Amino acid sequence: MITVFIRRVVPLLALAAALVLLVRIQDFPVVGSDTYLHLRLGEEFRSGWSLAHPGHLSVFDSAQWYPSQWLSQIVMSWTDDHVGIGGVIWLAGAFVIALPLAMYVACRRDVAPLPASLAAVIGTCAAAPGLSARPQVVSYLLILLVTVTWLATARDAKPRWWLVLVAWAWVPIHGMWLVGISIALATIVGMALTREHDLRVLGRLAAIPVLSALVPVLTPLGVHAYSTVVGVSDRNSELTEWGPPDFTSPNALVLLLMIVIVVVTALRSGPVDWPTVMVMGLAIAWGLFSVRTTIVAGVMLTPLVALSLQRIVPPVERIGRRELGAVLGMGAIALVALGLAASAKSDDRPVASWVDTRLDAMPDGTKVLNDWELGHYALWRHPQLQLVMHGYVDVFTVEELERNIGIASLAPDFVEQIDDLDVDYAMVDPDSRLGYALTDVLGWDVVEADDDYELLTPPRS
Repeated sequence: MITVFIRRVVPLLALAAALVLLVRIQDFPVVGSDTYLHLRLGEEFRSGWSLAHPGHLSVFDSAQWYPSQWLSQIVMSWTDDHVGIGGVIWLAGAFVIALPLAMYVACRRDVAPLPASLAAVIGTCAAAPGLSARPQVVSYLLILLVTVTWLATARDAKPRWWLVLVAWAWVPIHGMWLVGISIALATIVGMALTREHDLRVLGRLAAIPVLSALVPVLTPLGVHAYSTVVGVSDRNSELTEWGPPDFTSPNALVLLLMIVIVVVTALRSGPVDWPTVMVMGLAIAWGLFSVRTTIVAGVMLTPLVALSLQRIVPPVERIGRRELGAVLGMGAIALVALGLAASAKSDDRPVASWVDTRLDAMPDGTKVLNDWELGHYALWRHPQLQLVMHGYVDVFTVEELERNIGIASLAPDFVEQIDDLDVDYAMVDPDSRLGYALTDVLGWDVVEADDDYELLTPPRS
């Protein structure tokens, strides 16, 4: 009885505990959340922006750009318009909750409940920094789907042509669709290295990533779908999340644990099949590439961690109806709890009421020098303003990004840069370097202030 409890009940309890934690951490978006950027862009696309020729968010950004997640943004904006921000919190949280459940079910195809549950919890921890109200969460689910599907293909060599449809649908949702193609190529190369399949079999399988690379042109963006991925690489370099990973951070340490588990198991268990080696190597490469792709690596490694942990527990039959029902039941309960929590938080606001009141009163076209994070919220809540800074780097040229970074960090020419902006107001953190410089060095006048923000006007000439 105790053995059955440990092997069958404890895994579900661990999964339930992870869901409880995920529900608890879903909160009203903070002022600097990218959620607001996606809501504003979704509103613009719903209001008539062309996908092939989108507009700009203010007079201070002028780069040619193409949207990489327009469908997700439209859905988020529609949800906000019809349900409110609480609905956006619930929708995003639903995808977050789906990730560990999908990890568990995917792993249970090949391993017992305990290793599947441990792998799902560990994988969720590795992905934790990316589990916010952003379209990227859908990419994580699709990366998991593609990974387990190609691992299955490596075993039976059967082409799953529906993966081409997945690639086509992925393109307007989020820009990580190239990761799916990389997983396919890594698996096929691994299968070729085994020398167990003839060229005809490998050719059929290779047609899947080839077609997946071609179908983006069949989306509304056409050939510009490729520009959404490669066209902003020079601007992404300015973002911390695209910098080298920090392996002292909690999620990166969890990723290191996952790498150790799969590598040590592979070394101790004897020869490992080439497709698994290639997928493992690709996941590690993504983990070393940037802060943001450590999450990709964690999701890809989850089924491999489960297979590694399976070696230390007795095998159990595949997931049955009762177990699947329990998993789905936990998910349903988590969604209800999330809905109640989101409803309770829907009236929250990330800034003091006077900030919104002051910004609401500004006429259309008012130019505002703002803190970087405030720009996210103000773009959505106050679309009539011309804001200098925000985090949607796609719309900025490299020079404009460097200008914003220079102003925020008080570069040697920051005074000239501010003068060139010719703004009407500034809304900044009084404790920031920029806030101090504006009031104590440049003599800007304080209109209203609290501990978080101060509204300033330029000094009279």
